[in-house]
Amino acid sequence: MVLGAKKAMQHVPSKGKISIMKIQNFTVQKRQSVIRAVYGSFLIVFAIVLVAVDPATIITNWYLDVQEGKLIYRMWNKPTYEVFSDVFVFNYTNVDQYLSGDDTQLQLEEIGPFRFREIRENENMTIDRERGVMTMNPTMRLEFLPDDSVAHYKDVQILVPNVALLAISTLLADNTGYFVNVGAYYSISALGSKLFRNMTAEELLWGYDDPLVSLASKLLPGWIDFGKIGILDRFYAPRKEEVEVELKNLSRKFTINTWNGLTGLPEQGFTDWNTSIPCNQVKGTYEALMLTPGLNKDLELPVFRRQACRTYPFTFLEELTSPSGFKFYRYMMAESSFNKTSRYACDCTKNCLPDGFVDISSCYYSFPITLSKPHFLDVDPVNQGHYRGFSPDPIKHRSTLDVEPVSGVNLAVTSNIQINIAVRTSSGNPITKPFKNKVVPILWFSLYCKEAPSEVINLLWLRLVLAPPLLITVAVLLFVIGMILGIQGFHRIWRPRYKLVHQEQKTRKKSVEKRRTSERRNSVVLNMSDNDGFDEQELAKEAVSLLAITEEDGDGTSDLLLNNDIDRYIR
Repeated sequence: MVLGAKKAMQHVPSKGKISIMKIQNFTVQKRQSVIRAVYGSFLIVFAIVLVAVDPATIITNWYLDVQEGKLIYRMWNKPTYEVFSDVFVFNYTNVDQYLSGDDTQLQLEEIGPFRFREIRENENMTIDRERGVMTMNPTMRLEFLPDDSVAHYKDVQILVPNVALLAISTLLADNTGYFVNVGAYYSISALGSKLFRNMTAEELLWGYDDPLVSLASKLLPGWIDFGKIGILDRFYAPRKEEVEVELKNLSRKFTINTWNGLTGLPEQGFTDWNTSIPCNQVKGTYEALMLTPGLNKDLELPVFRRQACRTYPFTFLEELTSPSGFKFYRYMMAESSFNKTSRYACDCTKNCLPDGFVDISSCYYSFPITLSKPHFLDVDPVNQGHYRGFSPDPIKHRSTLDVEPVSGVNLAVTSNIQINIAVRTSSGNPITKPFKNKVVPILWFSLYCKEAPSEVINLLWLRLVLAPPLLITVAVLLFVIGMILGIQGFHRIWRPRYKLVHQEQKTRKKSVEKRRTSERRNSVVLNMSDNDGFDEQELAKEAVSLLAITEEDGDGTSDLLLNNDIDRYIR
């Protein structure tokens, strides 16, 4: 019984202990509230910075930085774009009737395509970080794809104008007098050169033997450095060239700075930048592999191709959506690109061509090579009327360029060009009279790339389709979570869950009663120590009734001391 009483007294709740727990809880809760407020504020700020900075743009700029080993560097060094060239040759089917005067128009038959893969490499690439430029030596060659062609070009027989005869005769007519042309006529007749020739498509493309060309190469080795004449053979003749591309200036990034050390084409009359015109300018143009990031619809894209010997303008046509879900711009070669009214037209004072034709003779041995759109698209009706068999199509025969405007990445390109000979005659050399003042079609080719490499498409999808909504979602979630944590934290700081209350001093009456209870305890203890015969059971009951305390009156330390005294007495 006494032991039970002692145990009961020891487990009486202590007011002092409860107050300490409240202090501890208050401190923990306040610390957690501050942490919530801090983390909430941090998440809100981070969400705002995430939206303002746009990390996707930072990553894109990092990818577009040309450094050795990175994607853009590899694309420039050995482009992974699959570029093809479909060649269509014109076969003349009514030559005898036309030469005899029975037909007033030449009948043309288009044969093709003969498909080639254009393989380009930029050798000796170097990056000058201080100047912010990249230099390289471009090389191009064609690889024939017989399985994708209408037939092997070796097996296709065609009847076509003798390009060598037309070119040399026109050149002499433009630059020499009557008697020289008479001598040329008799020389051509003696050599057996004919106005039309039967040959294979291979000979037309890669060169055929003609006695006139052989004679010219021997008499004028500094002018004609080849023994055969072929269209693709001359267009893709190996040249030692060097190109400098801009990297530092963001408004002109990936544009050409110089070609062979010059900012223009001397073949088209360039002498210095101050007197240059768009026709002969190279600086600020594109080769269409990569374009300046951040393109807009109003921008006119000047595209330079060395084989075409000029810059050609592309203007915005339409905005489309790719199969991967991102938008891109389609630019089209301006309809007036081949006209004299175009601001890219070269100055002309002699032997000027009608609208629809571009003279590039200055780039090809002064041979009267002339470019136009396929099937004389956008050419004046007079020149179209000389031939039958043309079917110009504004969609099929146009040239387009598809660009993703944010990154400036080229997605697809189609360049359709027809090669012709502009024939001019002299009265001393009547052999070319049937083609007097006519532009004679030879062939046309479509240089195209249907789509960008898969790795480029995947990166664009990540950047343009996945990243924007993902970043917005993350930013919104961080902002909402930050708001919740911040509101909770600041609310608990302002109105904490626990309050510390300072206890007032007990009333005098309560103090008096407590002192009397203490005196009674002491009296009981003294009586128990003096009266050995007192009944132990009664004494224990009296002790419990006198010593039992409430939560408000309890004192853990005095309880423990009293319990120890009783325990010693019982023992």
